[in-house]
Amino acid sequence: MKRDIELIRAILLKVEEIPIGQTISSPLKINEYDEDIIAEHVRLLYEQGYIDARIVEEFDSYDLVGSPQVESYTITRLLNDGHDFIADTKNPTVWKKTLDSIASKGGDVSLAIVKTVAAKIVSGYFG
Repeated sequence: MKRDIELIRAILLKVEEIPIGQTISSPLKINEYDEDIIAEHVRLLYEQGYIDARIVEEFDSYDLVGSPQVESYTITRLLNDGHDFIADTKNPTVWKKTLDSIASKGGDVSLAIVKTVAAKIVSGYFG
């Protein structure tokens, strides 16, 4: 599976909408994405410290490299890094400029670099 930055942003935008004290549980419907891809991206966001979630893994179902598949998940809230990412990428113009900037330099980068590029673009609006 290839990490999909558009899906990551879409998940974080949905999580931002959760009222305090409520959760989002699987399956999550986002555009044309399959639930197994969404579930793996939820796990990545949890591991990165962008969201707080409960991940239930299927220990009788493994992917090709031996990792347990995500059976279900419940997302409880957006954490500080997730809030920062959304604050810098929520504006569609900033998001497009971020993606264009990354694409012009080669395309595949870490989530930290995406966050840094977006923050620089946003700071240009306020600087």
